[in-house]
Amino acid sequence: MAVKGDVKNGLIQFAEKSREELIETILKQQERIQELEKKLREKEQAEMRRRELKFARLEARRKRQQKPGRKPGHAGVTRLKPKQIDRVIEQTLDECPDCHGALSASQEVIEHTQEDIIPARVEVTVFKKHRYFCKRCGKIVTAPYASDEVPHGTIGPNALIHMAILKYHHALPGAKIMELFYELASFRISEGAIQQALQRLAEWLKVEAHVILEAIRESPHIYIDETGWKINGKGHWLWAFVSERLAYYQIEKSRGSKVPKQIIPTDYGGVLITDFYAAYNKLPGKKQKCLVHLLREMKSCYEKNETKEFLQYYKQLKRIIQDALRLDRKRGEIPKESFLSRVVKLKKRLLAWSTRSYEDKHLKRLSDRFLKHWFDLVTFLEEPGISFNNNLCERQIRPNVIIRNRSYQNRSQNGASAHEVLMSLLQTLRLQRQSPVTFLKQAYLAHRQGNPAPLLSL
Repeated sequence: MAVKGDVKNGLIQFAEKSREELIETILKQQERIQELEKKLREKEQAEMRRRELKFARLEARRKRQQKPGRKPGHAGVTRLKPKQIDRVIEQTLDECPDCHGALSASQEVIEHTQEDIIPARVEVTVFKKHRYFCKRCGKIVTAPYASDEVPHGTIGPNALIHMAILKYHHALPGAKIMELFYELASFRISEGAIQQALQRLAEWLKVEAHVILEAIRESPHIYIDETGWKINGKGHWLWAFVSERLAYYQIEKSRGSKVPKQIIPTDYGGVLITDFYAAYNKLPGKKQKCLVHLLREMKSCYEKNETKEFLQYYKQLKRIIQDALRLDRKRGEIPKESFLSRVVKLKKRLLAWSTRSYEDKHLKRLSDRFLKHWFDLVTFLEEPGISFNNNLCERQIRPNVIIRNRSYQNRSQNGASAHEVLMSLLQTLRLQRQSPVTFLKQAYLAHRQGNPAPLLSL
């Protein structure tokens, strides 16, 4: 009934208008229809372009994929034969398995080499330290600790170190480690005992992590990034400070600049490679903003925007960045004076792009950002050995992200502290191509047996 009333009222109003007013109303409605049709066409074109770009990416990815295995005509590759043979088993026959007839002497020997893992077992060791009375000193003296003895510890160093590697490198939760130890070696341990053991291990290895922190502070360039983390369900942030040979992690409740300020010295004179997060702007030293983040964001805006203005200046900005990357690849081929002159020209082009007046909202946002950071986009050209991206730090954060996706992160501050120490040591040792098992066992036993000096040399 309400609809019929509205229609009736509309017809009455329509009948009361003059001929000129009706013509004007019809013209306005036609303009409105044309405007809506134009918007619809633009929306359909944008959607079609988005699909074309998606299809092009999928097609490019498909073309890049190679067929598994070697190309036809190439020799095949099999597992290398072991150099050491631990046992040999001879399989012989006394009679024919078909007719039970007599057999001649062996005509040929077919060899088959097989590698396997010997099932592990728990080794229980009792350390007996004898005590003596010294006739000269008049004191009771005790025999020293054995080389692989953990003072007052009931879990041996091999089990402890492999727990740490399974948790912090292979990202296995405590329940899986507990199951694995029992299935492989019949070693019984509770999930809670694993967590407590790892926290004690980290406490003894803090002195080694401090060595990494001091080395990071003296590094000529540092890659920094952060990712979400939780302690007992509450939001925190895991910060990563990385170089080509070092990785240091810190878990804090804050995402503000006060966290990296605790790590980076106030008189730091090196280069910080970061993304465009504002907390990094207040840090000392030179900056290199990640161009990969920038290119990714530009491409995202490009897929959403098809205005003539955006396309024009997007291509111009992309050309500037590509010229910078191309110049970096030619560093050794161009005379130093000419190279520095081109760097200055690139900076001027970036500044000119940043100070231009734009109508498009995406261009306005990018130009405001560049106006703040245009001098931080080409530092990699002025400082040899500096990367134009923050990929190294993102790769070192990735193991933490995997752990985050498979667990509740940490349930206590002690667990978070253990994560900081053990993850810093494991990732640093792997960056330096050292054996984590060998070093962690050696350092842990040394510290537990009374040697406080760090063993890590960087």
